[in-house]
Amino acid sequence: MPYRQTGSLARRAAAVLLLFALLPALLLGLALSAWYGRSDARHSAAMLGSMADGAELALRGYLARHRDAIATIAEVPTLRSDFSVATLTPRLRLLQKMYPGMLTTFAAAADGAVLVASPEHDAAGRGYYWQGVNLAERDYFRAALRNRAVAVTGLFHSHGYGQGMQVGIAAPVYDPQGRLLGVVGAVLDPDKLQADLGELAGPENALALLDAQGRVVAASPGLGLTRGVPAHDDSTLRHALALPVDHVADVDPGPLMERRGLREMLPNGWQVVALGPRQLFAHAWLLALGLLGLLLVLVSISLRLLIRGATRRLLAPVNTLADALARFDPSGSAELPPGLRAAPRELRPIVDALEAHAALIQALLAQREETLAEREHEIEQRTRELRRAVDALAESARTDALTGLTNYRGWRELADTLWAEARQQHGEVAAIACDIDHFKAYNDTYGHGAGDACLRRVATALQASLQRDARVLARSGGEEFIALILPAQRRHIQELAEAARAAVAALAIPHSGSTRGHVTLSLGFSVMLADPDARLDVLLRAADLALYRAKRNGRDQVAELSVSALQKLRNEE
Repeated sequence: MPYRQTGSLARRAAAVLLLFALLPALLLGLALSAWYGRSDARHSAAMLGSMADGAELALRGYLARHRDAIATIAEVPTLRSDFSVATLTPRLRLLQKMYPGMLTTFAAAADGAVLVASPEHDAAGRGYYWQGVNLAERDYFRAALRNRAVAVTGLFHSHGYGQGMQVGIAAPVYDPQGRLLGVVGAVLDPDKLQADLGELAGPENALALLDAQGRVVAASPGLGLTRGVPAHDDSTLRHALALPVDHVADVDPGPLMERRGLREMLPNGWQVVALGPRQLFAHAWLLALGLLGLLLVLVSISLRLLIRGATRRLLAPVNTLADALARFDPSGSAELPPGLRAAPRELRPIVDALEAHAALIQALLAQREETLAEREHEIEQRTRELRRAVDALAESARTDALTGLTNYRGWRELADTLWAEARQQHGEVAAIACDIDHFKAYNDTYGHGAGDACLRRVATALQASLQRDARVLARSGGEEFIALILPAQRRHIQELAEAARAAVAALAIPHSGSTRGHVTLSLGFSVMLADPDARLDVLLRAADLALYRAKRNGRDQVAELSVSALQKLRNEE
Protein backbone atom coordinates (compact mmCIF):
# COMPACT_ATOMS: atom_id res chain seq x y z
CA MET A 1 0.00 0.00 0.00
CA PRO A 2 1.54 3.41 -0.95
CA TYR A 3 2.33 5.89 1.83
CA ARG A 4 -0.28 8.63 2.26
CA GLN A 5 1.09 12.19 2.48
CA THR A 6 -1.50 13.30 5.07
CA GLY A 7 -0.97 10.96 7.98
CA SER A 8 -2.05 10.75 11.58
CA LEU A 9 0.14 13.68 12.66
CA ALA A 10 -1.75 16.06 10.39
CA ARG A 11 -5.10 14.74 11.56
CA ARG A 12 -4.13 15.14 15.20
CA ALA A 13 -2.97 18.70 14.66
CA ALA A 14 -6.18 19.55 12.84
CA ALA A 15 -8.25 17.94 15.61
CA VAL A 16 -6.56 20.07 18.30
CA LEU A 17 -7.11 23.29 16.38
CA LEU A 18 -10.67 22.31 15.57
CA LEU A 19 -11.37 21.72 19.27
CA PHE A 20 -10.38 25.30 20.07
CA ALA A 21 -12.66 26.61 17.32
CA LEU A 22 -15.63 24.45 18.35
CA LEU A 23 -16.80 26.42 21.42
CA PRO A 24 -17.03 29.85 19.70
CA ALA A 25 -18.80 28.28 16.75
CA LEU A 26 -21.31 26.59 19.05
CA LEU A 27 -22.04 29.83 20.96
CA LEU A 28 -22.47 31.75 17.72
CA GLY A 29 -24.82 29.12 16.33
CA LEU A 30 -26.98 29.17 19.49
CA ALA A 31 -27.17 32.98 19.45
CA LEU A 32 -28.16 33.07 15.79
CA SER A 33 -30.76 30.36 16.24
CA ALA A 34 -32.32 32.13 19.23
CA TRP A 35 -32.56 35.39 17.27
CA TYR A 36 -34.01 33.60 14.26
CA GLY A 37 -36.54 31.74 16.42
CA ARG A 38 -37.86 34.92 18.08
CA SER A 39 -38.03 36.81 14.78
CA ASP A 40 -39.77 33.96 13.00
CA ALA A 41 -42.24 33.50 15.85
CA ARG A 42 -43.26 37.17 15.74
CA HIS A 43 -43.65 37.08 11.97
CA SER A 44 -45.68 33.85 12.09
CA ALA A 45 -47.98 35.17 14.82
CA ALA A 46 -48.68 38.36 12.87
CA MET A 47 -49.30 36.53 9.61
CA LEU A 48 -51.57 33.85 11.12
CA GLY A 49 -53.47 36.46 13.14
CA SER A 50 -54.17 38.48 10.00
CA MET A 51 -55.37 35.38 8.17
CA ALA A 52 -57.66 34.34 11.03
CA ASP A 53 -59.07 37.87 11.38
CA GLY A 54 -59.71 38.03 7.67
CA ALA A 55 -61.50 34.68 7.74
CA GLU A 56 -63.60 35.83 10.72
CA LEU A 57 -64.57 39.05 8.93
CA ALA A 58 -65.46 37.13 5.78
CA LEU A 59 -67.65 34.73 7.76
CA ARG A 60 -69.28 37.47 9.82
CA GLY A 61 -70.07 39.50 6.72
CA TYR A 62 -71.31 36.47 4.83
CA LEU A 63 -73.58 35.29 7.63
CA ALA A 64 -74.65 38.76 8.73
CA ARG A 65 -76.06 39.90 5.41
CA HIS A 66 -77.97 36.63 4.90
CA ARG A 67 -79.13 36.48 8.52
CA ASP A 68 -80.32 40.09 8.39
CA ALA A 69 -82.17 39.40 5.13
CA ILE A 70 -84.01 36.43 6.63
CA ALA A 71 -84.74 38.36 9.85
CA THR A 72 -86.12 41.29 7.82
CA ILE A 73 -88.49 39.19 5.76
CA ALA A 74 -89.71 37.45 8.94
CA GLU A 75 -90.78 40.86 10.27
CA VAL A 76 -92.70 41.93 7.11
CA PRO A 77 -96.23 42.93 8.31
CA THR A 78 -97.91 41.36 5.30
CA LEU A 79 -96.47 37.93 6.17
CA ARG A 80 -97.35 38.35 9.85
CA SER A 81 -100.96 38.93 8.92
CA ASP A 82 -101.20 36.52 5.94
CA PHE A 83 -98.73 33.61 6.18
CA SER A 84 -99.87 31.85 3.00
CA VAL A 85 -98.31 30.40 -0.11
CA ALA A 86 -99.62 33.24 -2.26
CA THR A 87 -98.01 35.85 -0.02
CA LEU A 88 -94.77 33.89 0.57
CA THR A 89 -93.91 32.86 -2.99
CA PRO A 90 -93.07 36.22 -4.59
CA ARG A 91 -91.15 37.40 -1.55
CA LEU A 92 -89.02 34.26 -1.38
CA ARG A 93 -88.19 34.54 -5.08
CA LEU A 94 -87.26 38.20 -4.68
CA LEU A 95 -85.10 37.36 -1.68
CA GLN A 96 -83.23 34.72 -3.70
CA LYS A 97 -82.59 37.12 -6.57
CA MET A 98 -81.22 39.75 -4.22
CA TYR A 99 -78.88 37.26 -2.45
CA PRO A 100 -77.34 34.77 -4.92
CA GLY A 101 -75.61 33.00 -2.03
CA MET A 102 -79.01 31.56 -1.07
CA LEU A 103 -79.37 28.33 -3.00
CA THR A 104 -82.91 27.77 -1.75
CA THR A 105 -85.43 29.91 0.15
CA PHE A 106 -88.34 28.24 1.93
CA ALA A 107 -91.25 28.72 4.31
CA ALA A 108 -92.63 26.06 6.66
CA ALA A 109 -95.64 25.86 8.91
CA ALA A 110 -95.33 25.76 12.68
CA ASP A 111 -95.32 21.94 12.62
CA GLY A 112 -92.38 21.93 10.17
CA ALA A 113 -94.29 21.05 6.99
CA VAL A 114 -92.82 22.91 3.99
CA LEU A 115 -95.36 25.26 2.43
CA VAL A 116 -93.29 26.65 -0.43
CA ALA A 117 -89.67 26.61 -1.63
CA SER A 118 -87.85 28.54 -4.34
CA PRO A 119 -86.79 27.26 -6.74
CA GLU A 120 -89.50 24.63 -6.91
CA HIS A 121 -87.26 22.04 -8.60
CA ASP A 122 -84.16 20.32 -7.26
CA ALA A 123 -80.73 20.03 -8.90
CA ALA A 124 -81.95 17.09 -11.03
CA GLY A 125 -84.83 19.17 -12.42
CA ARG A 126 -87.57 17.36 -10.50
CA GLY A 127 -90.40 19.80 -9.66
CA TYR A 128 -92.04 20.25 -6.29
CA TYR A 129 -89.37 18.21 -4.54
CA TRP A 130 -90.34 19.93 -1.26
CA GLN A 131 -93.88 18.54 -1.16
CA GLY A 132 -94.27 16.27 1.84
CA VAL A 133 -90.95 17.45 3.38
CA ASN A 134 -90.98 18.26 7.10
CA LEU A 135 -88.29 20.39 8.75
CA ALA A 136 -89.29 19.78 12.34
CA GLU A 137 -86.13 17.76 13.03
CA ARG A 138 -83.71 20.14 11.29
CA ASP A 139 -81.30 21.92 13.61
CA TYR A 140 -81.90 25.38 12.15
CA PHE A 141 -85.70 24.95 12.45
CA ARG A 142 -85.55 23.89 16.09
CA ALA A 143 -82.95 26.55 16.94
CA ALA A 144 -85.15 29.30 15.43
CA LEU A 145 -88.15 28.21 17.51
CA ARG A 146 -86.07 27.70 20.65
CA ASN A 147 -84.38 31.11 20.45
CA ARG A 148 -87.46 32.91 19.02
CA ALA A 149 -84.98 34.62 16.67
CA VAL A 150 -83.05 34.03 13.48
CA ALA A 151 -80.65 31.05 13.83
CA VAL A 152 -77.67 29.82 11.80
CA THR A 153 -76.60 26.20 12.16
CA GLY A 154 -73.70 24.14 10.98
CA LEU A 155 -73.57 21.85 7.97
CA PHE A 156 -76.43 19.57 7.06
CA HIS A 157 -77.08 17.35 4.05
CA SER A 158 -79.47 19.08 1.63
CA HIS A 159 -81.55 17.12 -0.87
CA GLY A 160 -83.04 20.16 -2.62
CA TYR A 161 -81.70 22.46 -5.30
CA GLY A 162 -78.35 22.82 -3.59
CA GLN A 163 -77.58 19.18 -2.88
CA GLY A 164 -74.72 18.17 -0.61
CA MET A 165 -73.37 19.64 2.64
CA GLN A 166 -74.84 23.15 3.05
CA VAL A 167 -75.48 25.76 5.78
CA GLY A 168 -79.02 26.45 7.01
CA ILE A 169 -80.49 29.72 8.32
CA ALA A 170 -84.06 30.21 9.62
CA ALA A 171 -86.24 32.79 11.47
CA PRO A 172 -89.66 32.34 13.17
CA VAL A 173 -92.70 34.37 12.02
CA TYR A 174 -95.28 35.45 14.62
CA ASP A 175 -98.64 37.14 14.09
CA PRO A 176 -99.37 40.48 15.84
CA GLN A 177 -100.74 38.58 18.86
CA GLY A 178 -97.44 36.67 19.24
CA ARG A 179 -98.67 33.31 17.95
CA LEU A 180 -96.23 31.27 15.87
CA LEU A 181 -97.23 31.12 12.22
CA GLY A 182 -94.23 29.33 10.80
CA VAL A 183 -90.61 29.69 9.80
CA VAL A 184 -88.89 31.29 6.81
CA GLY A 185 -85.31 30.45 5.92
CA ALA A 186 -82.67 29.73 3.32
CA VAL A 187 -80.00 27.20 2.43
CA LEU A 188 -76.65 28.96 1.95
CA ASP A 189 -73.92 27.95 -0.49
CA PRO A 190 -70.48 27.85 1.27
CA ASP A 191 -68.64 28.02 -2.07
CA LYS A 192 -68.29 31.79 -1.61
CA LEU A 193 -66.58 31.18 1.73
CA GLN A 194 -64.34 28.61 0.05
CA ALA A 195 -63.18 31.18 -2.50
CA ASP A 196 -62.64 33.85 0.18
CA LEU A 197 -60.47 31.48 2.25
CA GLY A 198 -58.37 30.61 -0.80
CA GLU A 199 -57.68 34.30 -1.48
CA LEU A 200 -56.85 35.01 2.16
CA ALA A 201 -54.50 32.02 2.55
CA GLY A 202 -52.52 32.45 -0.64
CA PRO A 203 -50.40 29.66 -2.20
CA GLU A 204 -48.25 28.80 0.87
CA ASN A 205 -50.62 29.17 3.85
CA ALA A 206 -53.86 27.38 4.66
CA LEU A 207 -57.22 28.28 6.24
CA ALA A 208 -60.05 26.04 7.43
CA LEU A 209 -63.52 27.06 8.65
CA LEU A 210 -65.24 24.55 10.97
CA ASP A 211 -68.83 24.49 12.20
CA ALA A 212 -69.88 23.87 15.80
CA GLN A 213 -69.71 20.09 15.26
CA GLY A 214 -66.09 20.32 14.06
CA ARG A 215 -66.89 19.65 10.39
CA VAL A 216 -65.16 21.41 7.53
CA VAL A 217 -67.40 24.15 6.10
CA ALA A 218 -64.75 25.61 3.80
CA ALA A 219 -60.98 25.18 3.38
CA SER A 220 -58.30 26.68 1.21
CA PRO A 221 -57.20 24.49 -1.73
CA GLY A 222 -53.82 23.63 -0.18
CA LEU A 223 -55.45 21.42 2.47
CA GLY A 224 -57.35 19.32 -0.09
CA LEU A 225 -60.31 18.75 2.27
CA THR A 226 -63.89 17.96 1.26
CA ARG A 227 -66.78 19.90 2.78
CA GLY A 228 -68.46 18.08 5.64
CA VAL A 229 -65.43 15.96 6.56
CA PRO A 230 -64.80 15.85 10.35
CA ALA A 231 -61.72 17.86 11.19
CA HIS A 232 -60.39 15.03 13.38
CA ASP A 233 -60.07 12.82 10.28
CA ASP A 234 -57.21 15.04 9.06
CA SER A 235 -53.97 14.74 11.05
CA THR A 236 -53.01 18.41 10.61
CA LEU A 237 -56.40 19.76 11.73
CA ARG A 238 -56.50 17.24 14.57
CA HIS A 239 -53.27 18.72 15.97
CA ALA A 240 -54.53 22.27 15.32
CA LEU A 241 -57.75 21.69 17.30
CA ALA A 242 -55.61 20.80 20.32
CA LEU A 243 -53.99 24.27 20.28
CA PRO A 244 -55.02 26.87 22.85
CA VAL A 245 -57.40 29.50 21.45
CA ASP A 246 -55.72 32.65 20.09
CA HIS A 247 -52.24 31.21 20.63
CA VAL A 248 -49.68 30.50 17.86
CA ALA A 249 -47.99 27.13 18.35
CA ASP A 250 -46.37 24.28 16.43
CA VAL A 251 -48.65 21.93 14.52
CA ASP A 252 -47.60 18.37 13.45
CA PRO A 253 -43.90 19.11 14.11
CA GLY A 254 -41.41 16.89 12.28
CA PRO A 255 -37.74 16.20 13.03
CA LEU A 256 -36.58 18.80 10.48
CA MET A 257 -39.69 20.72 9.38
CA GLU A 258 -42.74 22.07 11.17
CA ARG A 259 -45.95 24.01 10.54
CA ARG A 260 -47.36 26.71 12.86
CA GLY A 261 -51.03 27.26 13.50
CA LEU A 262 -53.58 29.53 15.16
CA ARG A 263 -57.11 28.62 16.28
CA GLU A 264 -59.85 31.23 16.95
CA MET A 265 -63.47 30.82 18.07
CA LEU A 266 -66.25 32.43 15.98
CA PRO A 267 -69.97 33.11 16.57
CA ASN A 268 -72.35 30.14 16.85
CA GLY A 269 -69.51 27.90 18.06
CA TRP A 270 -67.72 27.97 14.71
CA GLN A 271 -63.90 27.96 14.52
CA VAL A 272 -61.25 29.13 12.09
CA VAL A 273 -57.81 27.47 11.85
CA ALA A 274 -54.92 29.33 10.19
CA LEU A 275 -51.81 27.35 9.23
CA GLY A 276 -48.42 28.66 8.15
CA PRO A 277 -46.13 26.88 5.65
CA ARG A 278 -43.80 24.05 6.68
CA GLN A 279 -40.36 25.50 7.36
CA LEU A 280 -36.94 23.88 7.36
CA PHE A 281 -34.95 24.29 10.62
CA ALA A 282 -37.92 25.92 12.37
CA HIS A 283 -36.67 24.54 15.69
CA ALA A 284 -33.95 26.70 17.18
CA TRP A 285 -31.73 23.79 18.18
CA LEU A 286 -31.90 22.34 14.67
CA LEU A 287 -30.84 25.67 13.24
CA ALA A 288 -28.01 25.80 15.75
CA LEU A 289 -26.82 22.38 14.68
CA GLY A 290 -26.98 23.37 11.02
CA LEU A 291 -25.01 26.56 11.57
CA LEU A 292 -22.51 24.73 13.75
CA GLY A 293 -22.01 22.11 11.09
CA LEU A 294 -21.42 24.77 8.46
CA LEU A 295 -18.90 26.56 10.67
CA LEU A 296 -17.08 23.31 11.41
CA VAL A 297 -16.77 22.57 7.70
CA LEU A 298 -15.35 26.03 7.03
CA VAL A 299 -12.93 25.77 9.95
CA SER A 300 -11.83 22.30 8.86
CA ILE A 301 -11.07 23.49 5.34
CA SER A 302 -9.12 26.47 6.67
CA LEU A 303 -7.07 24.34 9.05
CA ARG A 304 -6.29 21.83 6.35
CA LEU A 305 -4.96 24.59 4.09
CA LEU A 306 -2.91 26.13 6.91
CA ILE A 307 -1.19 22.98 8.15
CA ARG A 308 -0.62 21.34 4.76
CA GLY A 309 2.72 23.04 4.15
CA ALA A 310 3.98 22.52 7.70
CA THR A 311 2.96 18.87 7.62
CA ARG A 312 4.76 18.31 4.30
CA ARG A 313 8.05 19.64 5.71
CA LEU A 314 7.62 17.71 8.96
CA LEU A 315 6.94 14.43 7.22
CA ALA A 316 9.67 14.67 4.53
CA PRO A 317 12.22 12.50 6.47
CA VAL A 318 9.47 10.10 7.41
CA ASN A 319 8.52 9.74 3.74
CA THR A 320 12.16 9.03 2.86
CA LEU A 321 12.29 6.36 5.54
CA ALA A 322 8.99 4.89 4.33
CA ASP A 323 10.20 4.70 0.71
CA ALA A 324 13.38 2.88 1.74
CA LEU A 325 11.38 0.54 3.95
CA ALA A 326 8.96 -0.20 1.09
CA ARG A 327 11.91 -1.46 -1.04
CA PHE A 328 13.37 -3.53 1.80
CA ASP A 329 12.65 -7.28 1.68
CA PRO A 330 13.52 -8.88 5.04
CA SER A 331 12.93 -12.38 3.64
CA GLY A 332 15.89 -11.99 1.25
CA SER A 333 18.48 -10.38 3.54
CA ALA A 334 18.77 -9.07 7.07
CA GLU A 335 20.95 -6.13 5.93
CA LEU A 336 19.14 -2.78 5.89
CA PRO A 337 19.38 -0.66 2.71
CA PRO A 338 21.51 2.54 2.77
CA GLY A 339 18.40 4.74 2.77
CA LEU A 340 17.38 3.36 6.16
CA ARG A 341 20.87 3.67 7.68
CA ALA A 342 21.02 7.37 6.63
CA ALA A 343 17.86 8.27 8.60
CA PRO A 344 17.94 11.36 10.91
CA ARG A 345 18.93 10.98 14.54
CA GLU A 346 15.31 11.25 15.73
CA LEU A 347 14.38 8.21 13.61
CA ARG A 348 17.35 6.01 14.66
CA PRO A 349 15.30 4.06 17.25
CA ILE A 350 12.96 3.03 14.45
CA VAL A 351 15.90 1.90 12.27
CA ASP A 352 17.43 -0.13 15.12
CA ALA A 353 14.10 -1.81 15.79
CA LEU A 354 13.74 -2.64 12.07
CA GLU A 355 17.20 -4.23 12.01
CA ALA A 356 16.32 -6.41 15.02
CA HIS A 357 13.01 -7.41 13.43
CA ALA A 358 14.73 -8.29 10.13
CA ALA A 359 17.02 -10.77 11.95
CA LEU A 360 14.01 -12.21 13.77
CA ILE A 361 12.11 -12.57 10.47
CA GLN A 362 15.02 -14.55 8.95
CA ALA A 363 14.91 -16.98 11.87
CA LEU A 364 11.12 -17.28 11.69
CA LEU A 365 11.20 -17.94 7.93
CA ALA A 366 13.65 -20.81 8.39
CA GLN A 367 11.46 -22.28 11.13
CA ARG A 368 8.38 -21.85 8.94
CA GLU A 369 9.91 -23.81 6.06
CA GLU A 370 10.65 -26.70 8.38
CA THR A 371 7.16 -26.60 9.87
CA LEU A 372 5.53 -26.44 6.43
CA ALA A 373 7.35 -29.57 5.30
CA GLU A 374 6.13 -31.44 8.36
CA ARG A 375 2.58 -30.17 7.87
CA GLU A 376 2.53 -31.20 4.19
CA HIS A 377 3.51 -34.74 5.12
CA GLU A 378 0.85 -34.84 7.84
CA ILE A 379 -1.81 -33.39 5.52
CA GLU A 380 -1.04 -35.99 2.84
CA GLN A 381 -1.39 -38.79 5.39
CA ARG A 382 -4.63 -37.34 6.76
CA THR A 383 -5.99 -36.98 3.21
CA ARG A 384 -5.43 -40.70 2.52
CA GLU A 385 -7.17 -41.62 5.77
CA LEU A 386 -10.05 -39.29 5.03
CA ARG A 387 -10.47 -40.74 1.53
CA ARG A 388 -10.67 -44.25 2.97
CA ALA A 389 -13.19 -43.07 5.57
CA VAL A 390 -15.31 -41.41 2.89
CA ASP A 391 -15.29 -44.58 0.78
CA ALA A 392 -16.30 -46.63 3.82
CA LEU A 393 -19.06 -44.17 4.67
CA ALA A 394 -20.39 -44.22 1.11
CA GLU A 395 -20.41 -48.03 1.20
CA SER A 396 -22.26 -48.06 4.55
CA ALA A 397 -24.80 -45.58 3.19
CA ARG A 398 -25.64 -48.08 0.43
CA THR A 399 -25.78 -51.14 2.73
CA ASP A 400 -28.82 -52.42 4.64
CA ALA A 401 -27.79 -52.57 8.31
CA LEU A 402 -29.99 -55.59 9.11
CA THR A 403 -29.18 -58.02 6.24
CA GLY A 404 -25.87 -56.71 4.91
CA LEU A 405 -27.37 -56.53 1.41
CA THR A 406 -27.54 -53.39 -0.68
CA ASN A 407 -30.27 -51.00 0.58
CA TYR A 408 -32.83 -49.23 -1.58
CA ARG A 409 -30.62 -46.20 -2.16
CA GLY A 410 -27.67 -48.32 -3.30
CA TRP A 411 -30.02 -50.48 -5.35
CA ARG A 412 -31.26 -47.47 -7.34
CA GLU A 413 -27.72 -46.23 -8.01
CA LEU A 414 -26.43 -49.67 -9.08
CA ALA A 415 -29.59 -50.43 -11.09
CA ASP A 416 -29.24 -47.26 -13.18
CA THR A 417 -25.55 -48.00 -13.81
CA LEU A 418 -26.31 -51.61 -14.78
CA TRP A 419 -29.11 -50.56 -17.13
CA ALA A 420 -26.88 -48.04 -18.89
CA GLU A 421 -24.25 -50.78 -19.39
CA ALA A 422 -26.89 -53.21 -20.74
CA ARG A 423 -28.14 -50.64 -23.26
CA GLN A 424 -24.61 -50.16 -24.55
CA GLN A 425 -24.17 -53.93 -24.97
CA HIS A 426 -27.73 -54.51 -26.32
CA GLY A 427 -27.93 -57.52 -24.02
CA GLU A 428 -30.77 -59.07 -22.09
CA VAL A 429 -31.37 -58.11 -18.46
CA ALA A 430 -33.34 -60.15 -15.94
CA ALA A 431 -35.07 -58.91 -12.80
CA ILE A 432 -36.08 -61.29 -9.96
CA ALA A 433 -38.49 -59.90 -7.34
CA CYS A 434 -38.77 -61.87 -4.05
CA ASP A 435 -41.17 -61.57 -1.13
CA ILE A 436 -41.38 -63.59 2.11
CA ASP A 437 -44.85 -65.13 2.37
CA HIS A 438 -47.08 -64.14 5.30
CA PHE A 439 -44.25 -62.14 6.89
CA LYS A 440 -46.61 -59.77 8.73
CA ALA A 441 -48.27 -62.73 10.37
CA TYR A 442 -44.80 -64.02 11.27
CA ASN A 443 -43.94 -60.75 12.99
CA ASP A 444 -47.28 -60.67 14.81
CA THR A 445 -46.83 -64.26 16.02
CA TYR A 446 -43.15 -64.41 16.92
CA GLY A 447 -42.29 -60.76 17.46
CA HIS A 448 -40.12 -58.29 15.58
CA GLY A 449 -36.89 -59.69 17.02
CA ALA A 450 -37.64 -63.08 15.47
CA GLY A 451 -38.72 -61.28 12.28
CA ASP A 452 -35.32 -59.56 12.02
CA ALA A 453 -33.57 -62.88 12.53
CA CYS A 454 -35.74 -64.42 9.80
CA LEU A 455 -34.85 -61.64 7.39
CA ARG A 456 -31.13 -62.14 8.03
CA ARG A 457 -31.38 -65.91 7.37
CA VAL A 458 -33.42 -65.40 4.19
CA ALA A 459 -30.89 -62.77 2.98
CA THR A 460 -28.05 -65.27 3.61
CA ALA A 461 -29.88 -67.96 1.62
CA LEU A 462 -30.45 -65.52 -1.27
CA GLN A 463 -26.80 -64.53 -1.26
CA ALA A 464 -25.78 -68.18 -1.44
CA SER A 465 -28.07 -68.93 -4.36
CA LEU A 466 -28.04 -65.66 -6.36
CA GLN A 467 -24.91 -63.70 -5.42
CA ARG A 468 -22.64 -65.41 -7.96
CA ASP A 469 -24.89 -64.50 -10.94
CA ALA A 470 -26.64 -61.36 -9.73
CA ARG A 471 -24.98 -58.04 -10.51
CA VAL A 472 -27.26 -56.39 -7.97
CA LEU A 473 -28.90 -58.08 -4.95
CA ALA A 474 -30.71 -55.72 -2.61
CA ARG A 475 -33.36 -55.49 0.08
CA SER A 476 -35.84 -53.18 -1.62
CA GLY A 477 -38.45 -53.10 1.17
CA GLY A 478 -39.43 -54.62 4.51
CA GLU A 479 -39.61 -58.30 3.42
CA GLU A 480 -38.96 -57.66 -0.28
CA PHE A 481 -35.76 -58.36 -2.23
CA ILE A 482 -34.73 -57.66 -5.82
CA ALA A 483 -31.97 -58.97 -8.04
CA LEU A 484 -30.72 -57.82 -11.46
CA ILE A 485 -28.76 -60.23 -13.68
CA LEU A 486 -26.71 -59.34 -16.79
CA PRO A 487 -26.29 -61.14 -19.17
CA ALA A 488 -29.45 -63.17 -18.74
CA GLN A 489 -30.90 -66.30 -20.31
CA ARG A 490 -34.48 -67.19 -19.49
CA ARG A 491 -33.86 -70.82 -18.65
CA HIS A 492 -30.94 -70.00 -16.39
CA ILE A 493 -32.92 -67.25 -14.65
CA GLN A 494 -35.75 -69.66 -13.91
CA GLU A 495 -33.27 -72.15 -12.44
CA LEU A 496 -31.75 -69.44 -10.25
CA ALA A 497 -35.18 -68.38 -8.99
CA GLU A 498 -36.11 -72.00 -8.20
CA ALA A 499 -32.81 -72.46 -6.40
CA ALA A 500 -33.47 -69.37 -4.28
CA ARG A 501 -36.99 -70.55 -3.42
CA ALA A 502 -35.68 -74.00 -2.45
CA ALA A 503 -32.85 -72.50 -0.39
CA VAL A 504 -35.32 -70.51 1.73
CA ALA A 505 -37.63 -73.52 2.11
CA ALA A 506 -34.63 -75.63 3.19
CA LEU A 507 -34.08 -73.25 6.13
CA ALA A 508 -37.22 -74.79 7.66
CA ILE A 509 -37.93 -71.71 9.78
CA PRO A 510 -41.14 -72.57 11.68
CA HIS A 511 -44.16 -70.43 10.74
CA SER A 512 -47.54 -71.41 12.16
CA GLY A 513 -49.26 -68.77 10.02
CA SER A 514 -48.14 -70.44 6.74
CA THR A 515 -49.91 -73.33 5.02
CA ARG A 516 -46.50 -75.03 4.65
CA GLY A 517 -45.74 -74.71 8.35
CA HIS A 518 -42.45 -72.94 7.67
CA VAL A 519 -41.23 -69.73 6.05
CA THR A 520 -41.52 -69.73 2.24
CA LEU A 521 -40.56 -67.38 -0.54
CA SER A 522 -42.50 -66.26 -3.63
CA LEU A 523 -40.55 -65.05 -6.68
CA GLY A 524 -41.38 -63.38 -9.98
CA PHE A 525 -38.99 -62.73 -12.83
CA SER A 526 -38.90 -61.20 -16.26
CA VAL A 527 -36.30 -60.88 -18.99
CA MET A 528 -36.00 -57.89 -21.33
CA LEU A 529 -33.74 -56.92 -24.20
CA ALA A 530 -32.13 -53.56 -23.32
CA ASP A 531 -32.72 -51.90 -26.70
CA PRO A 532 -32.85 -48.08 -27.10
CA ASP A 533 -36.63 -48.01 -26.57
CA ALA A 534 -36.59 -50.23 -23.47
CA ARG A 535 -37.05 -48.84 -19.96
CA LEU A 536 -35.85 -50.19 -16.65
CA ASP A 537 -39.06 -49.31 -14.81
CA VAL A 538 -41.04 -51.47 -17.28
CA LEU A 539 -38.79 -54.45 -16.51
CA LEU A 540 -39.16 -53.92 -12.76
CA ARG A 541 -42.92 -53.63 -13.07
CA ALA A 542 -43.04 -56.85 -15.09
CA ALA A 543 -41.09 -58.64 -12.33
CA ASP A 544 -43.49 -57.23 -9.71
CA LEU A 545 -46.51 -58.45 -11.73
CA ALA A 546 -44.93 -61.88 -11.99
CA LEU A 547 -44.41 -61.86 -8.19
CA TYR A 548 -48.07 -60.97 -7.66
CA ARG A 549 -49.00 -63.85 -9.97
CA ALA A 550 -46.97 -66.23 -7.82
CA LYS A 551 -48.75 -64.87 -4.71
CA ARG A 552 -52.17 -65.32 -6.28
CA ASN A 553 -51.34 -68.88 -7.40
CA GLY A 554 -50.66 -70.03 -3.85
CA ARG A 555 -47.21 -68.63 -2.87
CA ASP A 556 -43.97 -70.63 -2.41
CA GLN A 557 -43.40 -70.69 -6.17
CA VAL A 558 -41.78 -68.94 -9.09
CA ALA A 559 -43.77 -67.08 -11.77
CA GLU A 560 -42.69 -65.37 -14.99
CA LEU A 561 -44.21 -62.60 -17.05
CA SER A 562 -43.97 -63.78 -20.68
CA VAL A 563 -42.30 -61.82 -23.46
CA SER A 564 -45.62 -61.16 -25.20
CA ALA A 565 -47.22 -59.93 -21.97
CA LEU A 566 -44.20 -57.77 -21.30
CA GLN A 567 -44.43 -56.30 -24.83
CA LYS A 568 -48.10 -55.51 -24.21
CA LEU A 569 -47.16 -53.81 -20.96
CA ARG A 570 -44.47 -51.75 -22.76
CA ASN A 571 -47.02 -50.66 -25.35
CA GLU A 572 -49.36 -49.57 -22.56
CA GLU A 573 -46.56 -47.55 -20.99
